[in-house]
Amino acid sequence: MTLWLYLHFPAIQLDKLKIAEQAQKSDETELDGIPSESPQPCIIVGGRDNRVMQLDQAAQQLGISAGMGLAAAAARSRNLVVHPYDEADERRTIREIAQWLYLITADIALFAPQGLLLKVSGMLAMYRDISHYLSTLCSHLDTQSFTYRFAFGHSPEAARLLAKQHGALATQDPEALEKALHGLSLAVLSLPAKQLERLQRVGFKTVGDLFALPLVELGKRFDCELVQYVSRLRGKVPHPVTFYQPEPEFERYLPLFYDIENLDWLNKPLLKLLVQQEQFLRLRNRHARQLILTLYQRDAEPLRLEVGRAEGTDRADLWLNLCNLKLSSVSLNGPVQAIGLKVAQICQLDELMDDLFAERRGTMTPAGLVAVLQAKLGERAVQGLKACDDLRPELATEYCMPLSVPGTPLPEAPVLYPDMGYLRPAFLLPSIQPLQHKINVHLGPERICTGWWDAYEVERDYFVVQDSQGRWLWVFRDRQQRWFCHGVFS
Repeated sequence: MTLWLYLHFPAIQLDKLKIAEQAQKSDETELDGIPSESPQPCIIVGGRDNRVMQLDQAAQQLGISAGMGLAAAAARSRNLVVHPYDEADERRTIREIAQWLYLITADIALFAPQGLLLKVSGMLAMYRDISHYLSTLCSHLDTQSFTYRFAFGHSPEAARLLAKQHGALATQDPEALEKALHGLSLAVLSLPAKQLERLQRVGFKTVGDLFALPLVELGKRFDCELVQYVSRLRGKVPHPVTFYQPEPEFERYLPLFYDIENLDWLNKPLLKLLVQQEQFLRLRNRHARQLILTLYQRDAEPLRLEVGRAEGTDRADLWLNLCNLKLSSVSLNGPVQAIGLKVAQICQLDELMDDLFAERRGTMTPAGLVAVLQAKLGERAVQGLKACDDLRPELATEYCMPLSVPGTPLPEAPVLYPDMGYLRPAFLLPSIQPLQHKINVHLGPERICTGWWDAYEVERDYFVVQDSQGRWLWVFRDRQQRWFCHGVFS
């Protein structure tokens, strides 16, 4: 008989907010040295009448309970923190938890927004026994700091009901599971209200009363839908389940516990997302080349930042440094309420390996240096340079993407002096400047006469000179005997 395990997360949205609150307060304590204050009571309200759906321990101590109205709950404390229920956020979070559990267990079904169903029977060949599987699962899940309830069952619906009602039922004994299932009230079954009312009218109070009646008699007195539900609950017929498949792309959204105006305080929440990204990439043996970091601002459009690294990496610490450099030049239009992270470009590891025997000679690769400079100065401020087949100095090179072209030597030219070689300045002036001071000529002339086939014909005699200030210059004389400065030697 197939064995199932159901995990129920009753306060998944509240837990996520508490995790973000603790991370932000610890970050503030490190930055400012101010001890964090005691946590304020917090509740999640939803529905048309704004009833309490989730609450923390501080709110419980004030006498607030689930189902209480917002007005009654607010009257208990003036410091009560209220958040609206967000089902979409819980659905995103339950998928993230499934992604985390996929490291140690294979068959997972999503029961959004607050439940996960695990098929245990197929995993027992990998683990010693059921207790070893459960302890591994719980220790792995506890690192996420979410409160949860669990229970085993011989049908998906039975495991779901037992997890929500018992909280921690760690047994696979068929008699114990059947006894626990018999003791449940009919009100917990996933049946229409009219169906439950009909069952209660004929004297059914518990699930055991419902199981005591044969299915044939149950079909005669009630409809076939009730017979199908009871059969699935008892494991007599298969329960249709769609198993979770890992997401092909990484995209996460993290709401913050309160608004942030100091970008330094985004360090901890951002690192959490980057660690999740690192786990995502390592499972697939992939590296990320470009990330999209989105800052959701209050009363302003989201701020979208692109952070790139040409060689790619999966390490969270390296991406955090690049993101911090990018954020150092950002001006906010409003407080940040949430952050989002998406991997825009993914590459395989074999695309990045140039030579099996190549040794890293420094602490930073060329692509890593380019990524740091682009994050600090902007992508347009960092350019590559490649040689062109043109003898005119201003057209001999052109800009390109950094590291897109391997190192190319400049076009060869005749050697002027065998002992000194072919001299070219390190820097060309943005525009040619007239020469207006005295100079001493040391090398030259070197004649460049070309470009007659287009509209930019040049005929120049170049010299290496030194001015009165000791600077080494590259100057030329045109056919009108005018002198100009074109470059400066470093």
